[in-house]
Amino acid sequence: MHNRAETEAKLVDAARKVIVDAGFEGCTLERICSTAGFTRGAFYSNFTDKEALFTMLVKDEYNQIIDRMNTVSEDWIRQLHTTPVSDNFSFTDDETEARVAMFLLQTRQRVGMDRRFLVLHNELLARAAREPEWALQFMEINRQFVVCMGHILELMLAEVGRVATKRTEALAQAVIGIAMRYTGVSVWWDYLSEKKPTYQVRGTLLQLEDVLDLVVTLLFASSVEKDDGGATGQEQS
Repeated sequence: MHNRAETEAKLVDAARKVIVDAGFEGCTLERICSTAGFTRGAFYSNFTDKEALFTMLVKDEYNQIIDRMNTVSEDWIRQLHTTPVSDNFSFTDDETEARVAMFLLQTRQRVGMDRRFLVLHNELLARAAREPEWALQFMEINRQFVVCMGHILELMLAEVGRVATKRTEALAQAVIGIAMRYTGVSVWWDYLSEKKPTYQVRGTLLQLEDVLDLVVTLLFASSVEKDDGGATGQEQS
């Protein structure tokens, strides 16, 4: 027998799976209950309607990714305290860019920006565009998500002795957009490699190396080396 919190969590997870598989339009109450293994009565004992469930799902999804991003930030902060940033200044430009590319790759993997993430967040964005009033309730938690990504980018730059000259929230929005696009393209790559291994790519499909190079270029163009006085990029620009 499940308590209320367990039942709610199972229904949220079920709705998440159904949305990824069938989209919001296909996310019927019957499918949700069947996936969760509950009756309609159990559903209505916990939620007034599907909208209440969707609201909890969105908040749960953002909270999970924010938690993962905070963990990444905390790990890097500990590393920065262990290894002073000044020790990293001796790297060549190529080595520095390679380090940032490595940090980006690690972040993408640890945050979990995979196919499920892409599909679910695209569904949420599409619904938000169609129903802006519904989306308004998530403005603050969405901003927290962007701020967390901006903080991670600041730490990446700090690891190589640089500081942003542009608003990190703006940089974060750009990086998230690029990463989401690549995630979508990588799904096509996986499909083609499995179903059509002889398919001739015509140069239109992004590869991971392209994305890493693009984001590294963006970050370096939007930052400067931190001076000995500790001035920020905004102060220097």
